[in-house]
Parts: sequence; C-alpha cells; structure tokens
Amino acid sequence: MDISSVIFNQLLQMFFIMMFGFVLVKISFLNMSGSQQLANIVTKFVIPIVLMLSFQQDYNTNQLQLLFTSLLGALAITLSRIFIAHTLLRKRSKIDKYAIVFSNTAFMGIPIILPILGYEGIFYLSMYIVTSAVFQFTYGIWILSEGKQPITVKSILTNPASIGALVGFGLYITRIPLPEVLYNSLDTIGGLSSPLGMILLGGYLARSKMKEIFLVKSNYWIVAVRLVISPLLALFLIWLLPISHPEVLLVLAIANCTPTAVNTALFSQLYGGDYEYGARIIILASFFSIVTMPLMISLATFLLL
Repeated sequence: MDISSVIFNQLLQMFFIMMFGFVLVKISFLNMSGSQQLANIVTKFVIPIVLMLSFQQDYNTNQLQLLFTSLLGALAITLSRIFIAHTLLRKRSKIDKYAIVFSNTAFMGIPIILPILGYEGIFYLSMYIVTSAVFQFTYGIWILSEGKQPITVKSILTNPASIGALVGFGLYITRIPLPEVLYNSLDTIGGLSSPLGMILLGGYLARSKMKEIFLVKSNYWIVAVRLVISPLLALFLIWLLPISHPEVLLVLAIANCTPTAVNTALFSQLYGGDYEYGARIIILASFFSIVTMPLMISLATFLLL
C-alpha cells in the first residue's frame, strides 16, 4: 500500500470516528461537561501512558544515539514552527499559533511509518511525539492561557507528558521491561488516545456551523502555513543538520508534514480558548493533508535521501 492510500485510509477512519462523536452530541448523549472530562482523561492520563510505552524497546547503544539524533531533528522542527507562529502569525489568535506549532503526529504518523520502517521507525518517531507532547504541556498551555500558566522548570519536568517520557526513558536505560500483563493493559489504555480524540473532535464539530469551516477565507491562510510553509522551513533545517541516517530522516520528514493536532481543540477547551474554532482548523487541515502530505514526503525523499 502506497503512502497516499495509507493517508486516505487514516483520514477515512478519522471521519467515521468523528461522526460517532458528532451523533453522540446531536442526540444529547455527550454534553460539554462530559467532553471536558474526556479531554482531561486523554491529556493527563492516556497520552503519558502512550509516551511511556514508546520506550519499551530492547536497549541498543547505536539505537540510543539515533534516538538523540531524532530528538535534535524534532527540536529543530518544533522551534522553527514557534518562530513562524511569532512572526508570520504574530497578530493572529493564540489558537492559530498553537495550530501551527503542533501536529497530529501519532495518529497520522504511526500508520504510515509502521508498514514502511517497522517498529524501529516507531521508536525514532517516539522521540518526536515526546518532544511535541512536552512542548504542548508547557509552551502550548502558556500560549492558550495567555501567560497565566508560565513556563518554569517545574512545569517542564512535572507535566503529564514529561512524567510519562521520563519514566519510559528510565525503564529503557535500566533495561527493565514491564511485565507482559501490565504492558498489555497499559497498551489497551494507550490505544484509547486517538479514538477518544476523534470522538471529542466530532462533538466539537456538532457544535460548529459547517459554513464556518470551508467558507471563512482566513482559515485557508492558517492551513497553508501549517501544511506548506512551516514544513518547507523545517525541511530546510533538517537538510542543514548533521543527520545522515536514512530511517531517521524519513521519520522526521513524515512527522513534519502531518496536519494540525487534535489537542488544538482539546487544550483550547481546557484552557479557555475557542475550541470550536480549533476544531474547524483541524478538520480543514486534515482534509487538505490528503494532497499535501504525499507531496511533502516525496519532496523530502528527493532532497534528503
């Protein structure tokens, strides 16, 4: 199955799960209070579990070096997007800035990378997911709360994403595997991350007006920056970095061009933003990523590999 087919299938899955959440809201089965509780469960418990489990790999010194190489690339991509958010989008809303910086890497990246590179590729991707999650729980919350929750050493080390990543990395370094029954239980919980996120997104969509998604011109500028301009800048930075391992480069290239993170809506609801607007940007970016992702991945393959 080629990359375009994988992307299309993932977006189709997203659509069907979103429609389930859409129906739950329309029949008054899922209200705002329930949505906020689910958002809390996903962001404060499920995501840290996913991050911890991503480090459940056999220890390998060479692989550890490549893991830090992946971290270098992930930091370069994230910082380049923050730069764009505070230059091209300096007059735009806090949600626009968040939507540019953070991407739907886990849900879109894993199904594309797994059939191409296997679990080794997922291991390198985990560093990108961890980096993104830590920035979401620090810089992202700072942006959405308009500085009311400042970035401190404590907030960097004690947020749910960092705790999950630190525990996972500690287990990896000490070569302590989780018991099979515990791993399987946590893996099942971690598997709830994407479905619950899509259900919540469908609920946000049910509370939005469809014309506000496709007929508002300013939405298209944000999507263009997210899917074209920021990936091109990040691709240039990756090209400049001393990264030569082809699998790490391909993982970074794929992660770089995934659409806007579902957490744009989830975190907006939790930290006082217009979550319905965030949901509209997610839906529009996901729709156009059917075209932009294969093009960006092809360009990255040509330039980097």
